[in-house]
Amino acid sequence: MNREFEASNWGSIQVNLRLKAIHGLAVLSRLFKCKKTILGDNNQSVNPYSSSSIREIKKVFPEADTVELLKSYRSTIEIIEFAQKINRNSRIIPIERHGPCPKIKKANKRSDEIAQIKKIIARFKGSENRTLGIVCKTQPQAETLYQEIVTSSKAVHLLDFSSAQFHEGIIVTSPHLAKGLEFDQVIVPFVDAENYKTDMDRSLLYIACTRAMHRLTLTYSGEASPFLLQVEESHPNK
Repeated sequence: MNREFEASNWGSIQVNLRLKAIHGLAVLSRLFKCKKTILGDNNQSVNPYSSSSIREIKKVFPEADTVELLKSYRSTIEIIEFAQKINRNSRIIPIERHGPCPKIKKANKRSDEIAQIKKIIARFKGSENRTLGIVCKTQPQAETLYQEIVTSSKAVHLLDFSSAQFHEGIIVTSPHLAKGLEFDQVIVPFVDAENYKTDMDRSLLYIACTRAMHRLTLTYSGEASPFLLQVEESHPNK
């Protein structure tokens, strides 16, 4: 797919994806005539172009009860407030639980960033935390990073579409597979301007950050993602 095709057809692709999602809901409505309760958080969609809003869902399921999940029992107040600066549409309300402020760590080059990640892993091993999630934007990025850090720690596991079980310890994965999971500590690597720049990237970054229960660290090399810049304006690095 070339750039010219992307520029001229991306709008129609977004519309088609959304229509397919709505069509799928309509099929479910006809197949299952029972009373339904539909709940969820629209901000947790890994693809904002194919997700459906509460209003759209009500049109397909007029008799269903719809509940938007707004209470977070996972993350600390500091992590939720940080994530809400990335996705300003988020209306999630955290429980009254505090912890350290999320950290943003800059490196001059990729090799330095990998070294930073290894240092965070080493500190995690000496902590009381049991799970560390390293959530990359894509699965190929997760697989590459896994190969770069697995030699320094046998406790590192790659969570991919073929994984048969979930391991405690250090997990490397992507937001698509991390949805529904939670970790004591989370690292979100490669949050640079080239890797995180679109609305879909924003959604994936939000999901990655909200996997953390107690500690969150974001790393990047080179130029920071614009989503990090808008956070740093109101969230000085601690």
